[in-house]
Order: sequence, then structure tokens, then C-alpha cells
Amino acid sequence: MPRTPRKYIIAPNALYHIVARGNNDRRIFRAVRDYKKFLSILKKVKELSPFYLYSLNLIPNHYHLEIETIETPISVIMHRVNFLFAKYFHHRYKTSGHLFQDRFYSSLINKEAYFWEAARYIDLNAVRAGLVERPEDYRWSSFPVYAQSKKKEKLIEELIDVEKFLEYGGEILEKARKEYLEYVKIGLELKRDQKFPINKKMI
Repeated sequence: MPRTPRKYIIAPNALYHIVARGNNDRRIFRAVRDYKKFLSILKKVKELSPFYLYSLNLIPNHYHLEIETIETPISVIMHRVNFLFAKYFHHRYKTSGHLFQDRFYSSLINKEAYFWEAARYIDLNAVRAGLVERPEDYRWSSFPVYAQSKKKEKLIEELIDVEKFLEYGGEILEKARKEYLEYVKIGLELKRDQKFPINKKMI
């Protein structure tokens, strides 16, 4: 059954937590090359349709992004990203059909109350998935960039708008960075999923 047409939502300067899963929870990243291709696509789309990217975590069967739009609707941005990656994936692995499960999910985030909480939720995703014990050890996440870890991925470092993210935490960026690291550490020690109010919407 064909999908119904999308209704593009225009919400400039809106902050979103984006999640997209592989169809039937199948892997969408099978090799290092796949992670790097997704990041290069994200970078290309970001250059063509500017937006701010604060957090990301690429898990083998899904991914998380924290994006603030500028002018381009989030639906347009994510359609381009997923379309280009699915095209690459099908060509490389000789597959067909839907790569992603339904449509991506977006949660509109209250900037004042939940900006860092949403980022922490994303940065701890690989830990919750059992892929690593410490978030700074997961290569395909934004956290090593904020932690200034040797394991940070260059492509991710180029994508993440670090300074703008830290500006939400205060005028002194290095102080804000350390406070965010401590905030994530507290979340890790709690050993539970962080919960934050979201307005789940399938776009």
C-alpha cells in the first residue's frame, strides 16, 4: 500500500530529536564505510539546506540526531538524508524495498527546559544499547567530540555545531563544556534511561 503524501512542516529555529530505524529493526550500518557514507550525506545536506546539528548517535539498526532548523523544514532535510542513504545502501548491498521502518520520528524539544537532556539521552544511546561502557568510547557519536576524546570521528567533528550548543549552557564555552560532560556523567551513573517530555510525531 503506497504511503500517503507528507505534509511538510515549516518551523524555523525549532529543535528536534530525530529517530530513524531500519525496517524490522534490521541493520542500516553494516560496515565502517556505511557510517562514513551516512555522515558524508548528512554533511552534504547540511551544506545545501543549512541547519544546526548538536548531537548524533549512529547505532547499527537506527540513528538519533538533535537538529535545530534554520529555514528548511525538518521534513525536507530528513527526506533528503534518508533518500540518499537508502539509494546508496541498496546499490551497495543489491537490496530493494524500504530501508527504514515507516517514516522517521521527530520530537519537538523545549529549548529552555530540555535542550541538554535531549542531547544526553542521545549521547548515552550506545551505552544503553550495550555497545560500550563509556560514551566517549563510541566512535559514531557526538560525545567524543565534546569530551575531546582521541576516539572522536573527524567527520562528526566537522558536522557538530559545538560552540552554538555550548552557548546554551553559558557565555564561557569551556566552562559549559565541562558542565555538560559532568551532566552526562551523572546520567551514566543513574544507569537508567533519561525521560523528557516530547511531542512524538511521525512526519
